[in-house]
Amino acid sequence: MIEHNPSKSEPIRWRVVVVLGIFTLIGVLGLKLLWLIDAYEATIKSWSYDAQYLVHPMMRMVLVVLGLACVYRISCPENRISMGLIIGWHRAIKGLGLGFACTLPMLLLGLTSELFTPSRYEIMYTAITPGLTEEIFYRAFMFGLLVQASRCPMWWAAVITGIVFGLAHVDITPAEGQTIIGQLGPWIAMIGLGGFMYAWLFYESQWNLWVVIALHIGMNLWWDMFDLTQTPLGNWGATLARIVSVGLAVLFVVQFRVLSDRNGSTIES
Repeated sequence: MIEHNPSKSEPIRWRVVVVLGIFTLIGVLGLKLLWLIDAYEATIKSWSYDAQYLVHPMMRMVLVVLGLACVYRISCPENRISMGLIIGWHRAIKGLGLGFACTLPMLLLGLTSELFTPSRYEIMYTAITPGLTEEIFYRAFMFGLLVQASRCPMWWAAVITGIVFGLAHVDITPAEGQTIIGQLGPWIAMIGLGGFMYAWLFYESQWNLWVVIALHIGMNLWWDMFDLTQTPLGNWGATLARIVSVGLAVLFVVQFRVLSDRNGSTIES
C-alpha cells in the first residue's frame, strides 16, 4: 500500500480545479438562479411539501456523482480518492457518535429555553437533509477533492470552501426591505467560519466525513428545535454553546486523535 502525504509540495492540477469550480458554481449559484424563473418556481411549488425541500439537495448529489466521474477521468487513475463515507462500520459509528456527542452542550442549553417546537420539518429539512447533503457537497466533494485530486494546499482549500459555504447561505431573492449586500454580516461570517472548521475537522479526522455530518446535524437540530436565544443566557449563550460544541470536536479529533489510527492525515491508494 502506497501512502501519499498531501503536505509535500506538488504542482496543483488546475484542470481538476476548473472542473470542481464549474460543478460548484452550478450547485451553488446555478440552483439559486433557477428560482428567478417564474415557471420553475411555480412548478416546484406545485409539488408536495417533501419534494420541494428535497429537490435541490438531490440535484447537488447528482452533481457530486457527475463531478466525481469527471475528476476520476482527468486525474491520475492510480490514486484512490476518499469521500469519507465508505470507511468501515467501526470508523463510521465512531465518527457519528463523537460528532453528535460534541453537540450536547447545545442540547443542554436548549432544555432551558422557553420555546420547544419539534416537528418533522426541523428534524428532516433543517437538520438531517442539509447536514448530510451539504457535507457531501461542500466538504467531501469540494474541499476533499481540492486537496486530494487537485493537490491544493489544505489551508487554502479550507478557506476557499468556507467562504463559498458562507456565501451559499445568502438569499439572492431577499424579502422586501432586505438586500443581498445587507445580508453579508456576522451571521454569514459565522457560517463561513463553521465551514472552515468542518473542512479542517474532516481533514484531521483522516477523511472521516461522518464526524462532521453528525456535528452539523446535531447543531442544526438543537438550534431549530429550541430557540437558544430564549434561554437565561440569551444570544451570548447561544453563540457560546456553538463555540463549545465545535471546540469539543477539535479537542477530541485533533488533540486526542480519537478518530485516527496513526498520526497525520494520509491519502491511501
